Amino acid sequence: MSYLVLARKWRPKTFDELTGQEPIAGILKNAIISNKVAHAYIFSGPRGVGKTSTARILAKALNCTQGPTADPCGTCASCMSISEGSSMDVTEIDGASNTGVDNIRDLRERVRYASYGGAFKVYIIDESHMLSTAAFNALLKTLEEPPAHVIFVLATTEPKKIPATVLSRCQHLPFRRITTQKIKSRLKFIADSEAIRIDDSALEMVARAADGSMRDSLTILDQIASFSEDISTDDVKDLLGFSDMQSLVSLAAAVIEGKRKEIVDLIAGLAEGGLDLKSFTKDFLQFMRDLLIARIVGDVTGIMDLSEEEAKAIGSITSMTSEEHLALLLTELIRAEPSIRSAIFPRINLEITMLRLSLMSHFSTVDEALRSIGGGSTRAATGNKVNHAPVEQQRSRSLESTSVSKSKGETKRIVPSVKKSIEVASSADEKKQPSTKTDDSNLWEAVLAKLETSHAPLVCKLREGNATISKDGVDILFNGGVGVLAESVRENVNLIQDVIKEVAGKSLRVTIATKEAKITSRSDLKEAALKNPIVREALELFDGRIAEISQINDKQKEA
Repeated sequence: MSYLVLARKWRPKTFDELTGQEPIAGILKNAIISNKVAHAYIFSGPRGVGKTSTARILAKALNCTQGPTADPCGTCASCMSISEGSSMDVTEIDGASNTGVDNIRDLRERVRYASYGGAFKVYIIDESHMLSTAAFNALLKTLEEPPAHVIFVLATTEPKKIPATVLSRCQHLPFRRITTQKIKSRLKFIADSEAIRIDDSALEMVARAADGSMRDSLTILDQIASFSEDISTDDVKDLLGFSDMQSLVSLAAAVIEGKRKEIVDLIAGLAEGGLDLKSFTKDFLQFMRDLLIARIVGDVTGIMDLSEEEAKAIGSITSMTSEEHLALLLTELIRAEPSIRSAIFPRINLEITMLRLSLMSHFSTVDEALRSIGGGSTRAATGNKVNHAPVEQQRSRSLESTSVSKSKGETKRIVPSVKKSIEVASSADEKKQPSTKTDDSNLWEAVLAKLETSHAPLVCKLREGNATISKDGVDILFNGGVGVLAESVRENVNLIQDVIKEVAGKSLRVTIATKEAKITSRSDLKEAALKNPIVREALELFDGRIAEISQINDKQKEA
């Protein structure tokens, strides 16, 4: 007798042997017990999850000599003939090769005849979505009102291609992918029964490679069993080119921590070991996704299908980074994966991608930058303590939409255009004017003191301007680079007028104005930028330098 492959030898013969489809098995068993079996079913789901096997078990349960019964004996003539595929009462039709309307017309003629030996005639149409529209239309009436002794089972991997008129005439039972752990458990039972020696980690890799298909897992196990009598993890890796968990963990840790030399060494080891780098990239992408989900939810039990080894490895890495960092890494990896998959030299593409991802370990998010500025951080360069609280709003507005990249010895700060661009303009010899030029300086100081109790950031901005008090009102002028503060001060004019009225006992008009200074040379422009309080604070905070500087023209100001 010729060798019978494991996928056929260990095909489920009862509802209890179905792996991973317990809800569907329960529905069919209860329908048989309560004598409520439908006249037509649609079994949909991925390949190799048990659709056709379930249809055969249903046929056995209906035609068993002890039945109809939810537990067919498997030993009677009817059960044996169905298992062997020789039963005259069970007809399996390949929908892919019998797509025409003539095939369906022939079927309609045959359904009228009674069954040969069993109680029912069961028609199993595999890949039923391949039937033509005319064939489906020809089947509609028979499918809706078949003879009492006929049961239809339509199996398909693409239920969306089944016409709605057909779906409405059948009970739809969706089969799902089988979890890795259930596949592993079944494989272990079969391996022990077949005297196949294979360790748990190798079984784990086979189950993961099957991608939810029990038939695929048995095919892989059959292939490996003919390769070696004592199967190890290395055998599975060598034969199928799979990635082991240790390689994924090591590379992920190196990328997150920015260890670029270690990244190059790891990829070199993978390439020299003959691993398929394109397949490894796919596995690494899935692993990074698992890291992100684990970092978000914490306990992944019931959410992700992970082994004990995988869960432990993921737990050791998630504490090393943040959700934002992992999300950024995963986004960039998704973008890069197609280029690695189609690359002529995948090793080079993989190295460049991983090195670029490792640079993200030095990035600071906008939120982190703002928190640092607003939280009274310490200046790295001088060691002097800086009180940032009074200028928190000023810094927040100026650093909005800012990306900060820190590298060795240099920090570049890129500020996109905002509603009011920072106008760096201040002459080299321009001296700061005193806060108040009139005899009413005591009045203005009293106003500032009153405001400072509840609006300290506003007071900080007002002190950067030059206030002149006259009988007509208060004129506040912002010179050069501090002109950026004028807009936010204007938003609080009513508040300033109310405080002046409360302190002075009379109402005074408040006018806000700005004045640009003329800059004639590049050196003056750079000097003016260094005098700007916002630019100066950013440079000191991030230990950076000005890489490039340009003056804003009139058109840019209008924009």
